Amino acid sequence: MATENETEYRILRSAEEVFYRHGYDGAKMQDIADGASINKALLHYYFRSKERLFDAVFSAAVERLVPPLFLTLGSEKPLTQKIREFVDTYFDTVLEHPFLPGFVVHEMHRNPDRFRKTIASGNLLDLEGLQAALDEGTSRGEFRQTDAMQFLLNLLSLSAFPFIAARAMQAISALGEEEYRRTLDERRALVPVWMEDILKPCTLS
Repeated sequence: MATENETEYRILRSAEEVFYRHGYDGAKMQDIADGASINKALLHYYFRSKERLFDAVFSAAVERLVPPLFLTLGSEKPLTQKIREFVDTYFDTVLEHPFLPGFVVHEMHRNPDRFRKTIASGNLLDLEGLQAALDEGTSRGEFRQTDAMQFLLNLLSLSAFPFIAARAMQAISALGEEEYRRTLDERRALVPVWMEDILKPCTLS
């Protein structure tokens, strides 16, 4: 017989899969119970409502995706190294959980207050520290003057969009799963190069 911890773990893993794929509105508690190999009564014993179960899954999803990226950018390493590590961390996480970024983005728009509260409960990105690293590179002549928020938007969009729009891009390009995965592997190597090119100081010809 499964222990309470084992049963709760199975419920959360099943809920994660169902919510990631279908979002809050499309998820059915019966599908979650079936995925955990339990009945709905037991599911409601552990998590009194769909909302409470979703809160647990959403908090875990944000925790899985966001803090490791903030931690990478907040380290004392050279900025170009932090860019490479950020991209590797993001790609590793999302390749393991391909529905994660779409789920977080969709639910962030569906319930922005929930997202803000979840983010605020953890450590926020130190934008001032990031700006200081950019300014230091500028003072050494390595980078052009760059705003930290613009830098972050570029890094996130170059990394995240191929996963969020994966189905659309595969349909447009007629690429299969393996071909698109190779495209993502290529992009993992290219994004740091592009980001470094963006940071390079302007030169007069």
